[in-house]
Amino acid sequence: MKKFLSYAILFLGMPAVLGAVWTAFVVTMDYRSYMGALPAPSGATVAVCGDSQTKDALDPSIVPGLFNFSTAATTCDQDILRLKDLLVANRGKFKYVLLDVSPLKVGYSTERPVSELNAARVHALLHFYHFPVNRRDFGSVGALWRDVICTRKYNEFRKSILRGRPWRSSMAGAFAPDKAKGFLNPKYMAKALEDAKEKASRVNRRPPATPSFPIFGILAESVGLVRASGAIPVLTTMPLSAALRREMDPVRLAAFRAATQTVARRLDVTWLDYLGTDLSDELWHDCNHLNRDGAKAFSTIFAKDFAEVTSRHEEGAAHKSAPTVEHAGDLFYVDMPTALGGLSWAGEDTYWSVYDRGGELLELFLPVNRADGMLMDKATEPKVLRRFKVPGAKDLEGAAWDPLRGSVWVSDEKGPRIVEYIPGKGLGMEVNLPQEFRGVQRNRGLEALEISPDGLDMWTCNENELPVDDDASVGPSEFLRLTRFSRSTADGEWRVSGQWAYRPETPGGLKVRGRARNGVSSLCVMPSGELLVLEREKKGEGEHKYITRVYLADMARATDVRGRRSLGDADFAPVGKRLLYTADTGLAMFEGMSRGPVLADGSHLLILVSDGAVVHNGRSGGMFMTLRFRR
Repeated sequence: MKKFLSYAILFLGMPAVLGAVWTAFVVTMDYRSYMGALPAPSGATVAVCGDSQTKDALDPSIVPGLFNFSTAATTCDQDILRLKDLLVANRGKFKYVLLDVSPLKVGYSTERPVSELNAARVHALLHFYHFPVNRRDFGSVGALWRDVICTRKYNEFRKSILRGRPWRSSMAGAFAPDKAKGFLNPKYMAKALEDAKEKASRVNRRPPATPSFPIFGILAESVGLVRASGAIPVLTTMPLSAALRREMDPVRLAAFRAATQTVARRLDVTWLDYLGTDLSDELWHDCNHLNRDGAKAFSTIFAKDFAEVTSRHEEGAAHKSAPTVEHAGDLFYVDMPTALGGLSWAGEDTYWSVYDRGGELLELFLPVNRADGMLMDKATEPKVLRRFKVPGAKDLEGAAWDPLRGSVWVSDEKGPRIVEYIPGKGLGMEVNLPQEFRGVQRNRGLEALEISPDGLDMWTCNENELPVDDDASVGPSEFLRLTRFSRSTADGEWRVSGQWAYRPETPGGLKVRGRARNGVSSLCVMPSGELLVLEREKKGEGEHKYITRVYLADMARATDVRGRRSLGDADFAPVGKRLLYTADTGLAMFEGMSRGPVLADGSHLLILVSDGAVVHNGRSGGMFMTLRFRR
């Protein structure tokens, strides 16, 4: 009996052992080949991330500096994982990154288990590599193992041995169209037409695309990653064969193009659309992939268009003179109340700030060494000069000194409201806010407030998106309403004179849950009239560490959206942005920014204050930082 049990255990256990060995081998070799394919060759300045259409369509020998990292059968949620790996492995190398978006991907759903996605099973391994930061539903373990390990990988390994080629993961990407004849060859035609019907049916079964579709949300996150790496994102849509276009519902194709155009406009990126490009049948291997001759023909067209895009960008960058912002000194710990919000300069070394936990307005003395921009010199220290309790205040966040009335305007997130406080006298006038601001998110309302040096314009912006604008946001990105009020005299009423859609940067982490990790916390108008925007991003889940960014806003091509009840129903061009300064500021959560005096070298002082307690030498206090603004 014991002998029988031993044989039974051996008989039943060997398949499990062999399966475990085979799985380990597949995962190891797949991962090694994938990682080995990430570094781009010398001279590569343009990366391409797409699927098999893109892989077979763009020939690097025709497009200078192109590194085609497209991979067959990827869904959008997998593309972003590969993109992050690519950017990390080639930090600073790429000047442009092409992100392909295809109507065929509308047929994929990011909510469905990977094992149910017809053409993307093998790429589940990519999710395993990123499992700590990307927890998604993979379906049952048995189905996943069968689909990924037993089927596709076995066939790849077998073909690799028969061809005498080394193992290469299909995730590794490359330009490799391996068919010379078109699908009109009788050997391929029936199968090609069958595949075309199946691909088209996936798309035709889905509702017409809208900007809120999951593929566009992940696309927006990809654009954010590219910009964060210092590269310029460009969207592309590869051509489809005439046979495949005939099978697809024209209404859904038109909806896809309209949605993509809207998303590209909102993300302020160029979109090169080749969906309707007619290429003769002999240039296709099947209804979805170009052959070698087709890749040469299309790449020639693409190279010309892309050269025009890069030329316009280079020309614009050469002629557009932008200011610079640089660090003036270290972070300065100050022994004064914590949780200070907005900051506004009132001349000399006097500033106004708000204490959001106590509903107080504080007059601060912040001495600055005009020679080096340091916050304090040896003889003096920052201090609170006066404190005022603002009647009815609930959660003060912004402060703006009024040079025409000698008062301070404050913004309250709860309400919300913008009201004037006259030191020593009490409340003054109140701003009549647009209707859409009356439904701000809790603790995400009117945090930024600024009055221009001439006293005739007031600027504000919601920290995170308004509920009425939820449909306008794409994935983890969002659109805020950068609003300007104007008056003609000191005693005049503030009236809305302009409103523009502003898009804060998408948080850099992949595991984005909600849209509250980055937002606009302060605004600053320089004497030249330039508007600076302070964005503050919280890093990671549960981590109290922050990234601070200062942008120059450009409304030249932006659409004035005032009066529109929802941005989701509007076609608009967002505010242009130019990054002037970025830094990982650790525990310092900078939420107030103000201009200051002119320094000895002719630059303008920018001073930032952190909202939150910072422990220094065992004591809790505030944190300031000084920057130099140069023209």
